[in-house]
Amino acid sequence: MTEEIKKTSLDILKAIKGAKNVLLHCHPYADPDSIGSVLAMTMVLKNMGISATPISGDSNYPSNLTSLPQHDLIVPKNFTQINVSDFDLFIIMDSSSPNQITKLTEVVFPKSLKTIVIDHHVSNQKYGDINLVVNDSSSTCEVLFNLFKEWKVEIDKDIAICLFLGIFSDTGGFKYQATTADTLLAASELARINDGFPDVIFEMENSRNAQEIEFTGLALSSLRKYFSGRVVMATVPFSDIEKLGISKEHTQVGIANILLSVVGWDIAISLVETEPNVVTVSLRTRDSEKYDVSLIAMAVGKGGGHKAAAGTSINESFEKSIEMLVDTIATTFPELGSAE
Repeated sequence: MTEEIKKTSLDILKAIKGAKNVLLHCHPYADPDSIGSVLAMTMVLKNMGISATPISGDSNYPSNLTSLPQHDLIVPKNFTQINVSDFDLFIIMDSSSPNQITKLTEVVFPKSLKTIVIDHHVSNQKYGDINLVVNDSSSTCEVLFNLFKEWKVEIDKDIAICLFLGIFSDTGGFKYQATTADTLLAASELARINDGFPDVIFEMENSRNAQEIEFTGLALSSLRKYFSGRVVMATVPFSDIEKLGISKEHTQVGIANILLSVVGWDIAISLVETEPNVVTVSLRTRDSEKYDVSLIAMAVGKGGGHKAAAGTSINESFEKSIEMLVDTIATTFPELGSAE
């Protein structure tokens, strides 16, 4: 339990108990940490007798997370499809900046809306009225686990499995550097509450759509290498996606993580033009102390994330986006030498 959580927990709880109608959201291309934290917080709020409306955000609910309990609580709407003035509190989780709430429009909060930001990304802009950003936490779900413990609320079986899957996913199955002994203790306690986690993990990892496999093949056949082969990009233009009839939601398959498995490929990047002049970028590194990829994400487009894993989007042509990315890498990490 960090001092930051202890210091902020009462302010958050006071704001929640003073609210009549709470809004929550999932970030674009929501992952298990986003979904898990939203579902867990929604259930806790409802157990407190507080009205809560979670929305799916820009993307459809992920088909591989339908085994999570009460997932139908999430309303299939994005930020532009709701009346924000209907709410007096907005709990924004796992979103380092307002454009992670939606990329469809500029986000402007009415004065009547109080905002709480809960996150673990080092690039978080702390744009809420109350901000709980724990940079050394493995996941937003781990932050919530400690927050709920501080509040002394009951973590039942449904809440536990949502938190567990968020932690499991954001640590890469407890492999990533942000995983600590405290992370494992939290996961252990959650697993004791709900021992059905193997089935939920199996469904998450083995519910792929055929288009995702087609896209994986397409991406792995499009590699470009830079900086003497130390930076590798999977580069997929919209024309190739359109030709195969692959939908945008099936392009988020963790290509950068696959590339990262190769020794000598220090920075791995997935660069996908999901629609004309809209390029989604995912960045990973084998050595986050030498190559903080969040610096790249923040410098290009409107991105952010962690030192070892970050993402951004670029509203430029496909080739221009690649050029911008290569130039940014060269400027950020001159020790890599020539971009060739």
